[in-house]
Amino acid sequence: MYSLAKCCNPIPGDSVFGFVSTGKGLIIHRTNCPNATQIMANYGHRVVKTKWAKNKEISFLTGLRLVGIDDVGIMSKITNIISDQLRINISAISIESGDGLFNGTMKVFVHDKDELEELVDKLKAVPGIQKVDRFDAEDTK
Repeated sequence: MYSLAKCCNPIPGDSVFGFVSTGKGLIIHRTNCPNATQIMANYGHRVVKTKWAKNKEISFLTGLRLVGIDDVGIMSKITNIISDQLRINISAISIESGDGLFNGTMKVFVHDKDELEELVDKLKAVPGIQKVDRFDAEDTK
Protein backbone atom coordinates (compact mmCIF):
# COMPACT_ATOMS: atom_id res chain seq x y z
CA MET A 1 0.00 0.00 0.00
CA TYR A 2 1.42 3.35 -1.00
CA SER A 3 0.29 6.86 -1.86
CA LEU A 4 1.85 9.90 -3.49
CA ALA A 5 2.56 12.86 -1.23
CA LYS A 6 0.30 15.85 -1.87
CA CYS A 7 3.05 18.27 -0.77
CA CYS A 8 5.30 17.51 -3.76
CA ASN A 9 3.26 15.38 -6.21
CA PRO A 10 6.01 13.03 -7.42
CA ILE A 11 5.85 11.48 -10.88
CA PRO A 12 7.84 8.53 -12.23
CA GLY A 13 11.38 9.60 -13.03
CA ASP A 14 11.57 12.04 -10.12
CA SER A 15 14.13 11.16 -7.48
CA VAL A 16 12.00 9.87 -4.60
CA PHE A 17 12.05 8.30 -1.16
CA GLY A 18 9.41 6.46 0.83
CA PHE A 19 8.15 7.44 4.26
CA VAL A 20 6.54 4.67 6.33
CA SER A 21 3.48 6.31 7.85
CA THR A 22 1.39 4.84 10.63
CA GLY A 23 -1.95 3.83 9.20
CA LYS A 24 -1.32 5.19 5.69
CA GLY A 25 1.38 2.81 4.50
CA LEU A 26 4.22 4.11 2.36
CA ILE A 27 4.04 7.75 1.24
CA ILE A 28 6.21 8.61 -1.75
CA HIS A 29 7.94 12.04 -1.67
CA ARG A 30 10.29 13.77 -4.11
CA THR A 31 13.78 14.08 -2.63
CA ASN A 32 13.53 17.86 -3.15
CA CYS A 33 10.15 18.00 -1.41
CA PRO A 34 9.73 21.02 0.89
CA ASN A 35 9.15 18.55 3.74
CA ALA A 36 12.05 16.17 2.92
CA THR A 37 14.60 17.71 5.30
CA GLN A 38 12.21 17.67 8.25
CA ILE A 39 11.08 14.10 7.52
CA MET A 40 14.64 12.79 7.19
CA ALA A 41 15.85 14.66 10.29
CA ASN A 42 12.99 13.70 12.57
CA TYR A 43 11.90 10.34 11.17
CA GLY A 44 15.01 8.95 9.46
CA HIS A 45 14.27 5.48 10.83
CA ARG A 46 10.98 5.47 8.85
CA VAL A 47 12.53 6.54 5.52
CA VAL A 48 13.13 3.84 2.89
CA LYS A 49 14.84 3.85 -0.48
CA THR A 50 12.28 3.88 -3.25
CA LYS A 51 12.44 3.73 -7.03
CA TRP A 52 9.86 3.76 -9.77
CA ALA A 53 8.77 0.70 -11.69
CA LYS A 54 8.19 1.19 -15.41
CA ASN A 55 4.43 1.45 -15.90
CA LYS A 56 3.09 3.45 -18.82
CA GLU A 57 -0.53 2.66 -17.98
CA ILE A 58 -0.76 5.20 -15.16
CA SER A 59 -0.86 8.96 -15.77
CA PHE A 60 0.09 11.62 -13.25
CA LEU A 61 -1.33 15.13 -13.06
CA THR A 62 1.29 17.87 -13.09
CA GLY A 63 1.26 21.58 -13.84
CA LEU A 64 3.20 23.92 -16.10
CA ARG A 65 3.49 27.71 -16.06
CA LEU A 66 4.27 29.44 -19.34
CA VAL A 67 5.33 33.01 -20.09
CA GLY A 68 5.92 34.45 -23.53
CA ILE A 69 5.17 36.99 -26.20
CA ASP A 70 1.49 37.18 -27.04
CA ASP A 71 1.04 36.31 -30.70
CA VAL A 72 -1.81 35.19 -32.92
CA GLY A 73 -1.96 31.40 -32.86
CA ILE A 74 0.18 30.86 -29.76
CA MET A 75 -2.58 28.82 -28.09
CA SER A 76 -2.90 26.66 -31.20
CA LYS A 77 0.86 26.02 -31.24
CA ILE A 78 0.83 25.03 -27.57
CA THR A 79 -2.16 22.69 -27.80
CA ASN A 80 -0.83 21.17 -31.05
CA ILE A 81 2.37 20.11 -29.27
CA ILE A 82 0.53 18.74 -26.26
CA SER A 83 -2.37 16.96 -27.92
CA ASP A 84 -1.35 16.23 -31.50
CA GLN A 85 2.41 15.69 -31.32
CA LEU A 86 2.83 14.13 -27.88
CA ARG A 87 -0.71 12.77 -27.36
CA ILE A 88 -0.80 14.09 -23.79
CA ASN A 89 -4.16 14.71 -22.15
CA ILE A 90 -4.88 18.22 -20.88
CA SER A 91 -6.85 18.58 -17.63
CA ALA A 92 -6.97 22.40 -17.57
CA ILE A 93 -5.47 25.31 -19.45
CA SER A 94 -5.63 29.05 -18.81
CA ILE A 95 -3.85 31.80 -20.72
CA GLU A 96 -4.15 35.54 -20.10
CA SER A 97 -2.47 38.29 -22.05
CA GLY A 98 -1.60 41.90 -21.47
CA ASP A 99 1.03 44.38 -22.57
CA GLY A 100 2.13 42.06 -25.38
CA LEU A 101 2.91 39.13 -23.06
CA PHE A 102 0.94 36.05 -22.05
CA ASN A 103 0.96 34.12 -18.78
CA GLY A 104 -0.51 30.68 -18.77
CA THR A 105 -0.98 27.66 -16.60
CA MET A 106 -1.92 24.19 -17.62
CA LYS A 107 -2.46 20.86 -15.96
CA VAL A 108 -1.53 17.81 -17.98
CA PHE A 109 -1.44 14.06 -17.43
CA VAL A 110 2.03 12.60 -18.04
CA HIS A 111 3.33 9.07 -17.61
CA ASP A 112 6.76 9.97 -16.26
CA LYS A 113 9.43 12.63 -15.91
CA ASP A 114 10.91 11.86 -19.34
CA GLU A 115 7.59 12.62 -21.02
CA LEU A 116 7.25 15.83 -18.99
CA GLU A 117 10.78 16.93 -19.93
CA GLU A 118 10.08 16.25 -23.61
CA LEU A 119 6.94 18.40 -23.37
CA VAL A 120 8.81 21.23 -21.63
CA ASP A 121 11.62 21.12 -24.24
CA LYS A 122 9.15 21.25 -27.13
CA LEU A 123 7.23 24.14 -25.57
CA LYS A 124 10.43 26.10 -24.93
CA ALA A 125 11.33 25.66 -28.60
CA VAL A 126 8.17 27.48 -29.74
CA PRO A 127 9.10 30.98 -30.96
CA GLY A 128 7.89 33.52 -28.40
CA ILE A 129 7.71 31.20 -25.39
CA GLN A 130 10.21 32.56 -22.90
CA LYS A 131 9.70 30.41 -19.82
CA VAL A 132 8.18 27.03 -18.93
CA ASP A 133 8.25 25.86 -15.30
CA ARG A 134 6.73 22.89 -13.52
CA PHE A 135 4.46 23.42 -10.54
CA ASP A 136 2.51 21.02 -8.37
CA ALA A 137 -0.90 20.65 -9.93
CA GLU A 138 -2.49 20.69 -6.47
CA ASP A 139 -1.29 24.29 -5.97
CA THR A 140 -3.97 26.90 -6.55
CA LYS A 141 -1.45 29.73 -6.90
